[in-house]
Amino acid sequence: AGVVGESLRASGPAAMDISQMSEEEQLKAAMELSLQDHAGGAAAQAARQPAPSLVPSPAPPDRGHPRKFPRKDPQDALPPCPRASAKKKRSECEAAVPTGEKFDLPEGEVLELVRLIFGDKPEIQDAERWLDVGFQFSPLAGTEWGLWQRHGGPCGVFAPVQGFIVKSLLFGTGEGSEADNASARRGDQPLACIGAEEDARAAVLAHALATMLFHAAPTSHYTVCQVAPAGNPAGALAAVLAPGSPEAAAAASSSATAIASGSCGLVVTGHHVKRIADAQQLLEEAVDSWLAGPCGVLSFVCSVLLSRVMATVREDMDDPTTPLIGRFGHCSQELVNLMLIGEATSNVFDGTRWLGDDPSSGFLVKGVDGDRVGVPLVGFLSEMEPMRYLQVGTLYKHPDCPIWVIGSPTHYTLIFSLRRSDAQLSPEAQVEQRAKKIFNDNALDEGSLALASSLGTMLGALGISADHLAQAQRDLVREEVILWEDFRSWACRQFGCSDGPAASQAAGKKLKFFLYDGQDPPGPSLRSVLLELSDIDPRLAGGGSEGDAFAATLHTRWPNAVVQVLPLAGAGSEVCFKSGCEAMFQRWSWTRSL
Repeated sequence: AGVVGESLRASGPAAMDISQMSEEEQLKAAMELSLQDHAGGAAAQAARQPAPSLVPSPAPPDRGHPRKFPRKDPQDALPPCPRASAKKKRSECEAAVPTGEKFDLPEGEVLELVRLIFGDKPEIQDAERWLDVGFQFSPLAGTEWGLWQRHGGPCGVFAPVQGFIVKSLLFGTGEGSEADNASARRGDQPLACIGAEEDARAAVLAHALATMLFHAAPTSHYTVCQVAPAGNPAGALAAVLAPGSPEAAAAASSSATAIASGSCGLVVTGHHVKRIADAQQLLEEAVDSWLAGPCGVLSFVCSVLLSRVMATVREDMDDPTTPLIGRFGHCSQELVNLMLIGEATSNVFDGTRWLGDDPSSGFLVKGVDGDRVGVPLVGFLSEMEPMRYLQVGTLYKHPDCPIWVIGSPTHYTLIFSLRRSDAQLSPEAQVEQRAKKIFNDNALDEGSLALASSLGTMLGALGISADHLAQAQRDLVREEVILWEDFRSWACRQFGCSDGPAASQAAGKKLKFFLYDGQDPPGPSLRSVLLELSDIDPRLAGGGSEGDAFAATLHTRWPNAVVQVLPLAGAGSEVCFKSGCEAMFQRWSWTRSL
């Protein structure tokens, strides 16, 4: 009782008079005070402690915004994509074909254009590949919406154009459920003509070409030009030869010989217009004539170059003397980028980088600038990435639509999905993209390390408060530098994301894609590509990508996925190809041997 009494007297000044309490009352009061002290003490202790800092919510990455063209006329807008099912009736009144400003390109400018494309003195065979190929659709069942590439060389143009055709076909009729329904209706034959769609192919091809032209032209000035061998004036549409004919082959050989000797060998005529809608109409009128003729593909390339302006194209490049077409008529990365994003940059990483320690004396190399071009509509994957020759950036790996051009040292093909969600960025990829851009802006070399003095700036750009700076310095700084991999992992943890390489993958999830290759030989072909995502390295499970360049390329976007390829339509569809893909890519090896 004495102990309890002392406790009650010490509990507060004149809190209560215990002299009048029985021992039982004193014990009960002491217990009540004890409970109050415990609760109050815990609250006081919590009040004394600093409130835990909330995990910063990642700001939206610099992607997803619509591409802007501040130098274009506000009234100059890309027309909506024509519906693939829309059939133009013969009785409908044809809109007047816009004429714009007609021109004949002077011989000096033609020579400059030829040298930009082919270089000073290309091989005759390399130039000849481009002088007898036009835009034609596949004649094989199930691939009628696919382009038919009848010669090796221009695949770096065919694959991007095919990508924009697929974009219009599957996702150009609307957003959300409307686009999803349009894709679902095509089922396992996404490139087959349904009903009267064959009559709409010219309009969809013209829209795809106009979209690429619109992205390349920095102002509202577009050039639609027709290229022809010097002995076959481009203005005479009736003189357009059939691709692959002896006459076309002879004209191509003659012009290629002239180009290889250092002269122009070509004539270029066309129209200048100030609205992309007019350019699209000109292209649609040409789909069944000179765009399908021997110089059809080259004519479109020249239209893009003249719309962007040749000087601007050279400024895009890291080396302005690089020809857009190289050995064996193969497209350079600059030409592929020009087709995909409208800029002839030389690299596929995100943003720009300085080579050298000092930007004032270093060399700026350019990739895909998301601040300027937004999110690419069509993406890009490279067979060179698993070989460690380059690294494709997040922007190309996560395009707006689930469509990717796949590049190899000698060929370009196209892979796509019917579900738009298959291209979306995971939370981990969003954080990584933002962190990579910020790190590159402060990096010393090609993006692998940065000075410790830049850490505060990088955290601020990520939206992480300065309260985390001391901890970040302890975790990241080694010998006054910060490594990219350490920074990436640390940033992911701050945003509550797993930092593993397969963090964004859902093990067991299955994805279905389609692979299209229009090259002949062997002929246009469509194959299904099944991916089963896994968190186990497929090499350990007996299904790895060693020796399989295609699977290794897909693993740069979907790590550890098990890949299976099956034929669907077109050339080779009667043969069953199983996992491993070796048989499917025999023709890639065949192409390399040329």
